[in-house]
Amino acid sequence: MSWKATFLIFGLSLFGLVGFAQENESEEEGSHVPKIRAVIMMANSHVPNAFEGEKRVAIIPAWGLDVDYYFHSKWSVAFQADMKVQSFEVEKEGVFLERSYPFSGAFVLHYHTKKHWSFYAGPGYEFEKSENLGFFRIGTEYSFEITEQFEIALNLAYENKQDIYNAWTFGIAFNKLLWERKD
Repeated sequence: MSWKATFLIFGLSLFGLVGFAQENESEEEGSHVPKIRAVIMMANSHVPNAFEGEKRVAIIPAWGLDVDYYFHSKWSVAFQADMKVQSFEVEKEGVFLERSYPFSGAFVLHYHTKKHWSFYAGPGYEFEKSENLGFFRIGTEYSFEITEQFEIALNLAYENKQDIYNAWTFGIAFNKLLWERKD
């Protein structure tokens, strides 16, 4: 699926979610407190057409760092960054593209369906010395509250990088509340 088609599907889904959120907004009015959360994630990315030399590699380790701002009880925006900690090549239609420790950054919009479950999507850019790529990320996260300020979360994301390659990333995230507005 092309990244443009993924963006269109996300956009249409987002309009549906906005309608649903407005319908339920009256239930939670007055209960929202703006806050900022930081996340460190250990992850593995599955890149279906990745190679390292002659060897096919299916799983590529990655580290992630996110910063989220909760501007509504059901919505937050985040900057998500990650770095794959292995060099690899991807092949598309007989053409090989080298990826040496690519670093990605994306701005995503989170919709929090329940207290510990959210869905997110947004555009991003992958930086790498041979060629930079735009991409679109869509994913979900489920968190387990340890204390009021600390959570451990499971994260699953899909990225489509300009129809050159796709990646599925599964990670374990450590979420820490950094700031919460006190009234």
